[in-house]
Amino acid sequence: MPSTVEDHRERSKTTLRFAVVTVSSSRAAGRPEPDVSGSLAERLIREAGHEVSVRAVVPDSVVAIRRTVSLCASESDVVLLLGGTGIHPQDVTPEACRSLFSVEMPGFGEIFRTISFEEVGSAAFLSRACAGRIGGSVVFCLPGSPGAVEVALRRLIIPEAAHAVWTARGYSKVRSRPGG
Repeated sequence: MPSTVEDHRERSKTTLRFAVVTVSSSRAAGRPEPDVSGSLAERLIREAGHEVSVRAVVPDSVVAIRRTVSLCASESDVVLLLGGTGIHPQDVTPEACRSLFSVEMPGFGEIFRTISFEEVGSAAFLSRACAGRIGGSVVFCLPGSPGAVEVALRRLIIPEAAHAVWTARGYSKVRSRPGG
């Protein structure tokens, strides 16, 4: 008998370790701007019963983003990048991450933009939100606005994160934790 999505979700339930990485050259340079989106993401993740194992800020730099994502993916189940997904010349998050993905999940960006269109109208097509797998971790590149972060986490990522990680690991929840 084929497994259902509900069966997969039930079998994949676990507490996940999230890395929340804000991509912002001004914050990385130490400007005293509050990281509203990063704090919102952390709150929503914890409210859903998961852990935030990493909080970081990196500049809009392909090299810095790749280095941070690679490290986070080796230590976390889910990596969220907040910012750098627009069409501004400094927005390089998708380029930095796509080269690391062993598998891209184009449906995430498509559905995110569809939901965003309902909220913000035609500006939704300016987003280059994307997602993919790096090893056994799932990586999501999101716009940096609090509204986009909330929509992505509440409507897409939190409901499917455990299922996505479980699938990315070949239907295995077991992951050896560093030092354990």
